[in-house]
Amino acid sequence: MTTASALHQRWRAVVAPLLPDPESTWQQLTTHYSEPHRHYHTLDHIAACLGWLDHYRHLAADPLCLELALWAHDVIYDPRASDNEARSADWFAQQFADSTLTDQQRARVHELILATIHPHPPTDPDMALLQDIDLSILGADVELYDRYEGWIRQEYEFVPEEAFRKGRSAVLQSFLDQAVIYHTVELREQLEVSARNNLSRALGTLSED
Repeated sequence: MTTASALHQRWRAVVAPLLPDPESTWQQLTTHYSEPHRHYHTLDHIAACLGWLDHYRHLAADPLCLELALWAHDVIYDPRASDNEARSADWFAQQFADSTLTDQQRARVHELILATIHPHPPTDPDMALLQDIDLSILGADVELYDRYEGWIRQEYEFVPEEAFRKGRSAVLQSFLDQAVIYHTVELREQLEVSARNNLSRALGTLSED
């Protein structure tokens, strides 16, 4: 089963019952995540995030809002823009305006999507779990992490090499400078050390002539 077909099954089970026209929203979502300029921010990223949520669902106070936020958090992704999270949150608000969600639930998902702006300190445990899941790639094994860095470079292929190295280094250093990268104890225990090793190694590569 492909990633898209597996996600479509999940969408039909979890999200479709909330919407008056779930297939239209699904088509919009998959069209966005399949844009040709994307190499990391794709349906594969969403599938990975939802997998992490399944593993740590027992930690979530509101797993439905977390799941909806993960589905939509990168739906708008333009590497030349700086407001992708806000536009993704607004996309969700528009698409789910006529859903069976309460106003409070819609506002919560909107807030959670905005929290994927990093670094943005979490204000509650569910927000911490969401941010940690979104950043789980930083603690991946060396091979996957290196592929991730390659995907990011492809997404920013329009940026000259020297400028990219400077900008990417600043992003990676900002994570290393935090007291902790992962705010949820369980994910910190699993990913913190490998994430710091990956980030330090990537910074060294970026600084090479």
